[in-house]
Amino acid sequence: METLKFPVNSCFVFFFIMFCIIPSTVLSWTESEILVFAGAGIHKPLNEIGKIFEEKNKIKVIYDFAGSGLLGNKILIGQKPDIFIPGSDKWAKILQQKGFIKDYIPIAFHTPVIITPKGDNRINSLKDFVKPDNKIVLGDVKAAAIGDISSKIFKKAGIDESKINVAARGMTVNQLIFWIEGNNAHGSIVWNADAVISGKVKIIDIPEAYNIINIVPVCRINEHKEAVSKYVDYILSPEAKEIFKKQGFKVIEK
Repeated sequence: METLKFPVNSCFVFFFIMFCIIPSTVLSWTESEILVFAGAGIHKPLNEIGKIFEEKNKIKVIYDFAGSGLLGNKILIGQKPDIFIPGSDKWAKILQQKGFIKDYIPIAFHTPVIITPKGDNRINSLKDFVKPDNKIVLGDVKAAAIGDISSKIFKKAGIDESKINVAARGMTVNQLIFWIEGNNAHGSIVWNADAVISGKVKIIDIPEAYNIINIVPVCRINEHKEAVSKYVDYILSPEAKEIFKKQGFKVIEK
């Protein structure tokens, strides 16, 4: 199996920078619609929640799904969604410290798991990640919350990440799952909910002693918009929490 390679050239860097700097063409502060930046690993429940919310309130929900790190940095350089829902509360804390938000509300847990192609028995635990014949795909540490968490899990388990045969790093958890589904690598670490939704990968639990469970927070960037309050109220409702549960998330009950 060939190692996945992603050429980086000046054109790629130029367009990546432009993507981060140029304000989104769908950004809107009108009362009839809201813009939500959200981690790609939460797209399934949020899409369903958005459709129901639109029907109930006649307010359009526009999602920008990407790696939490990428979206967080877009906010730091000036882009202003109405709401930010990253895959980890790490970015909620950063935005709070820098004054972009007053506080945030936890809504669900994100649990990391190991995934492998179905029928592939090369990887059965974290220690198998350092075997040289095993090709691994991991999340990009700066772009995706799962990438940062994976590194912390390896460190916690006493595994030298530099010895892992990393074939590629994905910008989103969905990219990692796609590679494993297609047998392009032998293993990865992703969020449990996304692995469950896939249904095409083998899931291996990470021991509690090494695992790092994340909180999915809701961050209000626009504090003065009634439509934002309505969306936040709905995403915290029992109906929305049932949607999260159906998609494999453990919700935070209040």
